[in-house]
Amino acid sequence: MIDGKLLQTDKKYSHLKLKQKEKIAEWMYLETKAYYEKNYTFPGDKQIGDVISKVYERITDADIWIPYGEVVKHYKKKRADINKRVRRSLNQHEEKKTETVCFMNLCMVQDGKGNVLALDKVNDSYTGTTFPGGHVENGEIFTKAVIREVYEETGLTIENPLFCGVYHWNKSGTHHVIFLYKAVQYSGILHSSGEGSVYWIPMEEFKEKELATGMEYVLQMIESAQMNECYMHLEDGKYVGTLY
Repeated sequence: MIDGKLLQTDKKYSHLKLKQKEKIAEWMYLETKAYYEKNYTFPGDKQIGDVISKVYERITDADIWIPYGEVVKHYKKKRADINKRVRRSLNQHEEKKTETVCFMNLCMVQDGKGNVLALDKVNDSYTGTTFPGGHVENGEIFTKAVIREVYEETGLTIENPLFCGVYHWNKSGTHHVIFLYKAVQYSGILHSSGEGSVYWIPMEEFKEKELATGMEYVLQMIESAQMNECYMHLEDGKYVGTLY
């Protein structure tokens, strides 16, 4: 008799009910996984006692009776399988952390006279007045990408573009990320491209144009010293930005 209960002291692990075995197997997995995530290694022969003790606490709390020694023997027997399951779950978790990303850029070019370089975008999926910019090519350095894109769309070669923030959203399984820059140094002769007409315009007039989606958030970030990130999310079928 222990604590008013009649216990079978020679009870074997095999005597447990199937549901009890399933619960204990899950607890062994969870406690081993917790140990690995904390210590970045699996428990060795000297450490398995720590894991088994926590498993046994769960067993006791669930009002399941099995001698401690039986739990130890079963854990050692299933140890390799438990470690494999933990590895498999952690690998699956790491895969979930990866995602498809599309890197892009926008650059506000200023002429030092209160004007900015505007681009009237001509694109089926993205129209309106915006700043020059485009996609980062595979293996390309971000700063070099924005210099290249501005040149291709305007004919101007900017120098020392200043990073101003990140504008991003998720759509159709892809994380779209736009790096924002501004530049005051440039050379070359201005000309338009197939992306749309480019021209100088006072900043205040630029803001009154029919701007491309999200440009109001882009302007706030470029002009602010406190906000440097905007995440666009869908609300009632429309993209709305949250500034950070």
